[in-house]
Amino acid sequence: MANGKFLPLYDIYPAAFLEYHDVQLNLTKQGSRVVFEAPANEETYKLLREYQNNNLIPLLDYVAVLRRLRARMLEARDGNEKRVRETGNGQNRRME
Repeated sequence: MANGKFLPLYDIYPAAFLEYHDVQLNLTKQGSRVVFEAPANEETYKLLREYQNNNLIPLLDYVAVLRRLRARMLEARDGNEKRVRETGNGQNRRME
């Protein structure tokens, strides 16, 4: 646990699995890398165990979440995170 509140994730695939299951992720830039931070609670740990057990989920839905999360990661990495606002379940809207 990081700071007792967030669990840092350095891999986009389990992060996307959590986001698919409606876990709110924070993206933090550390140097040139982006770290996904999930709430450090029982639900998160339960879902990570499910991910490690290779439970089945709808592939196209997971890939859609993965693509949105990757877009958020690239925005955060390139310093444009202030121009992006979350609209729920990893979807983003450009702020004009």
